[in-house]
Amino acid sequence: MHHLKARILAVVLIVVSAGLVYYNWHQLLKEGRYSMKLAAFGPVIGIGGVFLILFPSMGGKPTTVKEKIIVLIVLAIGLVAGLFNWYLMDPGFFGR
Repeated sequence: MHHLKARILAVVLIVVSAGLVYYNWHQLLKEGRYSMKLAAFGPVIGIGGVFLILFPSMGGKPTTVKEKIIVLIVLAIGLVAGLFNWYLMDPGFFGR
């Protein structure tokens, strides 16, 4: 119960991220266009939510160097997921 707010926020972030990614894919498949920013950064929100579910005590501003490095690693994982999503949406953008 101590980390209930962080976990509720995490679930909201995951649901919002899934909704944004779904909307972007729906727009691509139905209208043939998509948002590059949403394709790249939508999954970052979801990865942040998963991180908060797993480590609710890490919510808030990082204070130590270790916490800052962990947050940067989570951000990097989210960006890789976003770039992979973007690649799946438009492989031609990456020269393929």
